[in-house]
Amino acid sequence: MVEIKDLYRERVNVAVELWDKVLRGEVVSRGELVNLLAKYYEEHDIEPFRGLTKIDIYDKELATVYVVGVYGMGLVTMHDVEEEYGSLFKVELTSDKAYGVIRNYNGDESRTALRNLIEDNQALGNSLEERVFRVYRLVYTGAVLGFMPEDDIAKTYKVFYDVFEPLRQRLVNYVKFYIATKVAEGIALGRFASQNEVRIEKYAYCVRLGLEKCAPTNRLIHEIALSVYKVPANVVNRLVPLIRRSSKSSLVPKAY
Repeated sequence: MVEIKDLYRERVNVAVELWDKVLRGEVVSRGELVNLLAKYYEEHDIEPFRGLTKIDIYDKELATVYVVGVYGMGLVTMHDVEEEYGSLFKVELTSDKAYGVIRNYNGDESRTALRNLIEDNQALGNSLEERVFRVYRLVYTGAVLGFMPEDDIAKTYKVFYDVFEPLRQRLVNYVKFYIATKVAEGIALGRFASQNEVRIEKYAYCVRLGLEKCAPTNRLIHEIALSVYKVPANVVNRLVPLIRRSSKSSLVPKAY
């Protein structure tokens, strides 16, 4: 049986290799780092963490490089990044600062701090939803890789729900993205023998996170299992069969 560390070994190794180049001064711009990440992923047949869209996906995947360096392997600190590599990780650095506020959220003071960090920050995206999602992406990545507490997924959702009222109808989709990833991970690890076991796991995750109506669709789980975790199609189709839909509307936020 595949072990969880095996699923992410090459992804982490690529991140470490990129940090080696960054620390040696061989990468001087964010665009160069994104292109190098895409090159290495292609060479190692790694797909970035994603849902149903690939928009700016390698730029978003820099969250993995940052998280591995700062939270996983301890190659650098957030202070190091801010002092030396801020232009390379401007999105992730701001997201990490926001994550610090979320972890210590205390009401009005924290609410103001988050708004100041996110609302008008063009580096995070063009819309408020894009900006909020980039912060969530950092926490999502840390939790998936096991470098941040899973409880912070629910905490991030609850804090954003309190702070950004216009996004309340959309925020639960971020949690669905995380749960879909973890269920797909379980499929890749061979943890499920039937569709019913997958279904139970989806709802069990909602209970564990203390949230309601956060179970992801089979379509999202199917895509992540097939594309990100490279699970054979016959296995994915057996455990998470797709149901034809008449609507072509997206089931997840465009930020994915």
